[in-house]
Amino acid sequence: MSVRGRFVFSACSWCLLLAFSCVAAEPMDRPQIEAQKLALQTERDAIAAAFDRAARQCWQLFMVNNCLQSARLQRRQALAPIDKQEQTLRAAQRALSVIERQERLDAKQPESKVLNDNRP
Repeated sequence: MSVRGRFVFSACSWCLLLAFSCVAAEPMDRPQIEAQKLALQTERDAIAAAFDRAARQCWQLFMVNNCLQSARLQRRQALAPIDKQEQTLRAAQRALSVIERQERLDAKQPESKVLNDNRP
């Protein structure tokens, strides 16, 4: 990875870190989760594009396999924090679904109680 590539990656990583620092502090809603998923997918696409460029450069070298292994290692290392952030987002989305489901059930509960009270 070139110096420019490392700089772009580190800058994006810091931006994502700041964006996800609020995850544990306050509950998220669906638009926030979707926006962060979109940001992560954009970052994932940038990493994939960087890997494709590196792989194409590797094919110009004599020791292709060694270069490709190095490029794959860099890709895995770059994707690891994104995978963790996506896992956190999926957990937040599951928690939000549980909360919404419980709210729907709670909203139905008084209706059924009122119906049972009106019956003789």
